[in-house]
Amino acid sequence: MKRGFKASAVRLALEIRSEFGLGPTGPFDPYAYFSTYGIPVVGISELEAGVSRMLSDQSRDKISGALIPLGSGFVVIDNDFHPMTRRRSTAAHECAHHALEHEFAASISADQRACGLGKDQEDEANELAGELLIPSKSAKSHAVSKWSDHDVAEAYGVSVQFAAWRMNANGARKYAQTVQRRRSA
Repeated sequence: MKRGFKASAVRLALEIRSEFGLGPTGPFDPYAYFSTYGIPVVGISELEAGVSRMLSDQSRDKISGALIPLGSGFVVIDNDFHPMTRRRSTAAHECAHHALEHEFAASISADQRACGLGKDQEDEANELAGELLIPSKSAKSHAVSKWSDHDVAEAYGVSVQFAAWRMNANGARKYAQTVQRRRSA
């Protein structure tokens, strides 16, 4: 990831969220993003029977989603066999690739987020997706207010695992500890 990218991701996520009438709080809907930008979303279950069966049987847990160039636009393949919390994080990851205007032939998101775009682009998409779904400012506020990972997950429509990642990766829990130490000193 380029130096200074995290700060850029914070700004970009807040800009995108504001386009949808959201401040740093409230759940971001990646599917509304796709709709606004005219990007169709197709569930694996909607694909023709043979392709759907192959993807669902062989890749149900391996393929989370894909952002695929189509003409002058894109289409998103959504693994609608996954729980909505997981689908939202995958969709936000694909939104991030789109918003960052990453150049690629296709972005296929798997559990390891190894979709062939290169580590820097994947790290950038992960960071922006995290900021879109749970902005750092909100994570810090929730950590100071002693929200559990479960509380954060429920408020933002993400998995508990995703909420835990955001609450730790952006330093929200450490920030809360510092604030609490200062208050008790």
